[in-house]
Amino acid sequence: MSEPQQPPAQPYGTPPRDQGHPAPPAENRYSAHPQPGQPYGGQQYPGSPPSSATSAGAPLGRLAFIVALAALGIALLVTIAYPVIIRMLADPSSIGAFGAIGNGLVLIVAIVALILGLMSVRRPGQQVLAGIAIGISAAQITGILVAWVSNLFYALTY
Repeated sequence: MSEPQQPPAQPYGTPPRDQGHPAPPAENRYSAHPQPGQPYGGQQYPGSPPSSATSAGAPLGRLAFIVALAALGIALLVTIAYPVIIRMLADPSSIGAFGAIGNGLVLIVAIVALILGLMSVRRPGQQVLAGIAIGISAAQITGILVAWVSNLFYALTY
């Protein structure tokens, strides 16, 4: 009695050929000149997103990163300007108004950066800059809110 015949084994990494559909010609599958936006040889690797979706979230993430850096820069300018404002303005309420306006502007810009970063994370593609923007803006928002609540707590105790 003879053993049943098995079809020849497929090489590793190649999907089994459908019996109803012929395979594409070899010169089209493995060309020496890949098409724009495709990996070498025109093959799409398993688990990789389509080539058109790899940069879909990148511009929004980049914008979120730039806005987060702008908020960081504004916060730095407000912090550096405090000694100058203290010397220029003798009125404590004017100094408090400068801090509230400056930190309010930073809070608004940081919220915009956080929203843009969260929108970018939901899109496919590179998300590194969006993640950095979310981290920077979340830290700024948390810092401003904690400072405001602590100042409010100390103001209410007097």
